[in-house]
Amino acid sequence: MDLSNSISVASQFTAGFESFSASPYWDVNGYAIGYGNHYYEDGSAVSADDDPISQDDATALLNFYLLQNANAILAQVTAPLTDNQLAALTDIRYRCGTITTALLNLINSGADPATVGDQISITCITVNGIQDAGEQARADAESGLYQEASGLSGNTILIGAALILGGILLLD
Repeated sequence: MDLSNSISVASQFTAGFESFSASPYWDVNGYAIGYGNHYYEDGSAVSADDDPISQDDATALLNFYLLQNANAILAQVTAPLTDNQLAALTDIRYRCGTITTALLNLINSGADPATVGDQISITCITVNGIQDAGEQARADAESGLYQEASGLSGNTILIGAALILGGILLLD
């Protein structure tokens, strides 16, 4: 798994769902700017009278928080992840503020990507207690991204190559 690549995938994915706004705007629970960020890199909250930011600055701010979210996930997940799987989980944490215990336990149990994808599709899909079509669509897209990564990970390839090479050496 390549953290930098995961963040790149997550950045494109998240920006596709979060509308860019150069100026602060009222979001569900506070003012946000850029791609839905409620805070700047220094931890200060976005307020209504803040200056607009450029799209490049908004992308940098998005990537800053995506990296924080990815690192928090990596500290909790014990199962190997592919780039797309980490990107999907990073978007979930960015969107929901956390990864549910049910989802973490499922991933750490070694569940297959389709089973994890089913759990992702029902994670964080309500707004004020009511199922929301936009949140459902995003959860379904996160599920799809997670499952796209069901191919061999870099570690699996290395282990497989080592086994093959070991077998060749034994035959000689």
